[in-house]
Amino acid sequence: MKIEKIDTPAAGTWARDCELLCLSDYKGFKIIYHREEDDTYWSAKSQGIVAYKVIGEEFSTTGYLMGFPVDGAFFEVLDSPWMLEFGEEDDRILSKCKHYVLKFYDETIEIITRDIVFEQLKEKPQIPHVLE
Repeated sequence: MKIEKIDTPAAGTWARDCELLCLSDYKGFKIIYHREEDDTYWSAKSQGIVAYKVIGEEFSTTGYLMGFPVDGAFFEVLDSPWMLEFGEEDDRILSKCKHYVLKFYDETIEIITRDIVFEQLKEKPQIPHVLE
């Protein structure tokens, strides 16, 4: 397994630099987050998701997640052990996918998908609180 830092202005400089504000998997996968270091807001979108999981901060340094660098917050996992769990049956789909790990202040999101598109938001987003 090899871990590569995703070098993008959208990523935090360390694991707790970004605060997750919203996650939706309605009509694709979308997250909205705040990057604390420069007080910017971002969205990350993805289509063609195989799987994703959200891990609480207390459990985000177990198993293969223990070996992640302290610099950076968004990573790609090459030779992913999680992707291997899906077997070779659907390898045509998996061969087009990547395993990403996005570390936020209180959560870590792992996602297997084709790609993630980051976009800086022009202003602070209004996040509806559906379940209050």
